[in-house]
Amino acid sequence: MTKFMLISRLINKTNASLSALKSRPNDAYNIPLNSPKGPCSLVRIMPVTSPTHPACGQSGLFAARDLKPGTFILQYIGEIHAPSPDGSLTPDPHANSDYDLSLDREQGIGIDAQRKGNEARFINDYRGIAEKPNAEFKEVWDEEQKERGMGVWVLGEGKSGKGKGVKKGEEILVSYGRGFWGARKSGDLD
Repeated sequence: MTKFMLISRLINKTNASLSALKSRPNDAYNIPLNSPKGPCSLVRIMPVTSPTHPACGQSGLFAARDLKPGTFILQYIGEIHAPSPDGSLTPDPHANSDYDLSLDREQGIGIDAQRKGNEARFINDYRGIAEKPNAEFKEVWDEEQKERGMGVWVLGEGKSGKGKGVKKGEEILVSYGRGFWGARKSGDLD
């Protein structure tokens, strides 16, 4: 392979990742335009002190006020990453991160808040804490940045009316998904 062909492949793969990041998916939710930039006034990071809590001794994200079903809480901010465009087999620095969310599986684009991020990185999984999650991750579109992302929303009421909102002082909990826990049980992410 010539040097020109290799560079062309690198550029095409990088351009495909950038294009995917800058293309609005049909099913993405809009980040509300009035969402403040900077620290989120809807939440507080607090230490988890209950000895029965799986994250005891760490921190969690708690509602600073009552949040109604379907409320946008905040965007999940972190380092946007994609596979190495050269296809090299160098170790993936995000492979063992507990803060890495998939944004586009096909392109391999993720958001990792392990080294940098916002309050959303303190959201815990509901397992061992509550019967079910009270919030969820949804893909979002940032109209200002013209970029895809991930947001955290209070579970909606839904057809069954099960989304009750989040009360002030209550921990905001999501489902990390079976893939997250499956990888840890199989020892893939030691």
